[in-house]
Amino acid sequence: MTRSWPLGRLFWKLFSAFIGALAVVALLVTLVFGLIGPREGGRFRPASVLMADTVAELLQQRGPDAATGLLQVWQARGERLPWVIAADGRELLGRRPPAERPTGLRIVDPQGVEWRVIEARPLPPPGGTHLPPPPFVEVVAVLIGAMAFSALLAWYLSRPVRHLHRAFDALAKGNLDVRIAPLIGRRRDEIADLGRGFDRMAEQIQHLLDAQRRLLHDVSHELRSPLARMTAAIGLARQDRTRIDAMLERVEREAGRLDALVGELLGLSRMEYDSGRALPQPVCLDALLREVVEDARFEASTRGIRVDLVSVPATVTGHVELLRRAVDNVLRNAVKYAPPASSVEVDMVLDGARIRIAVSDRGCGVAEEELERIFDPFFRGVRDGGSSGAGLGLSIARRAVMAHGGSIRAINRDRGGLRIDIVLPTEDPVSLPA
Repeated sequence: MTRSWPLGRLFWKLFSAFIGALAVVALLVTLVFGLIGPREGGRFRPASVLMADTVAELLQQRGPDAATGLLQVWQARGERLPWVIAADGRELLGRRPPAERPTGLRIVDPQGVEWRVIEARPLPPPGGTHLPPPPFVEVVAVLIGAMAFSALLAWYLSRPVRHLHRAFDALAKGNLDVRIAPLIGRRRDEIADLGRGFDRMAEQIQHLLDAQRRLLHDVSHELRSPLARMTAAIGLARQDRTRIDAMLERVEREAGRLDALVGELLGLSRMEYDSGRALPQPVCLDALLREVVEDARFEASTRGIRVDLVSVPATVTGHVELLRRAVDNVLRNAVKYAPPASSVEVDMVLDGARIRIAVSDRGCGVAEEELERIFDPFFRGVRDGGSSGAGLGLSIARRAVMAHGGSIRAINRDRGGLRIDIVLPTEDPVSLPA
């Protein structure tokens, strides 16, 4: 069983790391100042020592006048000045020397006069003597501040990870509506990107599961109808022996529809399986288009339909069988709904970094509100009428095109008929999902 830590284990790891790093830095800084910094009564006083050393050096090198000028400048700025006392007790600035005269620094100026430079002492606090704090107080103060800062920083960094943990648990329990972005807010870092990536993953899983449920519902509905008609035909044949031949013909026709439906479903499943296993490769699209059009011409010739092709040399990176199935399904759909003795036009042109394939017929077109839905599995609109197809051809085509990073859409022609545009990129290789 996994042990539960308050605020999460990541928080405490980050907190400990920050505290350790800051503690080491504080100790090193204290040690360095203890080694190089002058002390008085256990208290660091580098400023007063520096001023006394500067005055002593100036007095020794250039004499009392130079030292007096420097002391007057510091006096005007309100600094606490070191004492500079001659051997006869005279102070350089005329101040009264301190009652207690520490030894200080003994200096001889260029004229041979001896001086003592005494470091300025801090003023004692009112009402008593000044007792400097012990040296570890500074370290403790630094550690307390470091703990507060580290706790805040660790909480800030580990908070989205805790949200992710709860979101993954919710997703594993079947809650597909869980999202991280509202909890992350306006964060712009790698952890926030991970949360937004989780949202995209959850949305994709939800979309795929919804599509799977719709597909199962549609498949069950499509299978139920021919099975019900077959059952009814068998019942009628048993009741009336004279209609056995007609009912057997009916059963045979419904069995053919079931076979076509199962075949298209297997083709859809096979397409998704192949897209995850086959490696993308260069595909000569104009040659593939000529092969598909030649096959369609053979089928269309029985109804007197002409299939015209206008293409240009073009190459894409992808899977040849998926592209063949996409174009073939769209072209066969156009031939299917084209009026007898009419024509179907297939045009392929280059549009910058894209290839556009347009397949047009002279049929009755599609209602405007159905232009997007004709690519849904098992959808049949007014145009289909009594069609015996399963309604998966255009759905398979859309999946194949989108797997190649392209797009597909349907447009009603001005002079009647339907045009389906397939747009494929030519620059980047595709990366199909498994």
